[in-house]
Amino acid sequence: MGLAERRALYAQIESHRKRPLIAYVTSKREGVVALMATNALPYLMDQLWGIPADAKELDFLIVSYGGDPMVAWRIMSLLRERFDKISVLVPQSAYSAATLVALGADEIVMHPYGHLGPVDMQVTTFSEGQYRHFSTEDISAFLAFVREELSITDQEHLRRLFEITCKEVGTLGVGFTARSSKLAFALAERLLGFHITDDPSGAKRKSLVEDISRRFHSHAYPVSRSEAIEIHLPVNKERDLQLEGMMWALWLDLEAELQERQPFSPIIELLRSAQATFLLAPVPQLSLPINAAGPTYFQATIENVQAAKVNIDPVDFQHVDAMIESSRLAHRGVTRGKILACRTPDLNIQYNCVVSFRGWEYSYP
Repeated sequence: MGLAERRALYAQIESHRKRPLIAYVTSKREGVVALMATNALPYLMDQLWGIPADAKELDFLIVSYGGDPMVAWRIMSLLRERFDKISVLVPQSAYSAATLVALGADEIVMHPYGHLGPVDMQVTTFSEGQYRHFSTEDISAFLAFVREELSITDQEHLRRLFEITCKEVGTLGVGFTARSSKLAFALAERLLGFHITDDPSGAKRKSLVEDISRRFHSHAYPVSRSEAIEIHLPVNKERDLQLEGMMWALWLDLEAELQERQPFSPIIELLRSAQATFLLAPVPQLSLPINAAGPTYFQATIENVQAAKVNIDPVDFQHVDAMIESSRLAHRGVTRGKILACRTPDLNIQYNCVVSFRGWEYSYP
């Protein structure tokens, strides 16, 4: 299918649900994973501007590995300013910041193949010359393991272990981790507060956030539809088979547009191109006669070697990073560029990707 067919699918879902639909998808393609970012917000605003003023309910379809949690807050804040009821549709993976978006919805419509994920924030620090990636829960989990599993309670030993942790992560990294953990919990509780209004003490919201953040012990854990219902998220308990069929057909078309089943690799792009013939050509060997001598002979040999040289032309590449679409309007974030390559004397292929364009493009009408 393609954009025209997706547009028809958006219209079908809108007709079935009797409300407008907006889809926001970021690439999960191996090699070019894209995350939710602030650059998508202007195009979401364009979508909202195109919806009739009398519309009071909205479906928001999201598929993403996550990204900036403040983008999740901004998305739901924008939607809440405009609509009385919001449903988030999850046909496939909606992790981390995408789960935060779902937490702010009155209803989460999950396909049986759909998943949410824990909302503990991921932190990247740079210490001792290398990057370190970890969850905000990792530090507290380590110290809890030391106290509870290893039964190390001596304050001097705990202090020493904490010093080692600070050295590995960096003191600012530890501080940022603590602050990020509070931010993730605060955002999740505030998003739940959009629709959980009978919780003056906040105990219900806190319990939900604890479950979605700490129950599954891994930021990558896929929380299934049945598990989301079990922890009392506002997931639809009654399945709509017709809607599920349309959601899945729409996701398959989005997946094909993003080429998610084909990992992106500059080497693969090179070998698919016409330049592969030169990059993989046999290496000419020089066989010098034992009695060969004289400048004329060696000059001819040098000329033969020079004649064997070929130019490797740059190879174009493109991948789609994100899409914001509806039956009314569509934009997609695209990266384009060229791959420069050569084969070195040790027969390795060296390459460099030069980006010539990265931005959003307007698709229709």
